[in-house]
Amino acid sequence: MEKRICTNCGFVGSPRKYTKGSLVWEIILWLLAIIPGVFYSIWRISTRYEGCPVCGAPHMIPEDSPVAQKMLKNI
Repeated sequence: MEKRICTNCGFVGSPRKYTKGSLVWEIILWLLAIIPGVFYSIWRISTRYEGCPVCGAPHMIPEDSPVAQKMLKNI
């Protein structure tokens, strides 16, 4: 997997996948009523992102980008 650099904390490595919301709430909404469960599931899927495993920020850029090269020189 391609290494990336977090512009927030400077971490160098592979990003982690994050999904907003709670799986427990999703299951509860599915059990209580189907319609809210569907909407909550769609919202959770649409808010997935790859972020920094250290700080959780979604600001990770490829290691070979000009901004990343500049950050690596300053370290």
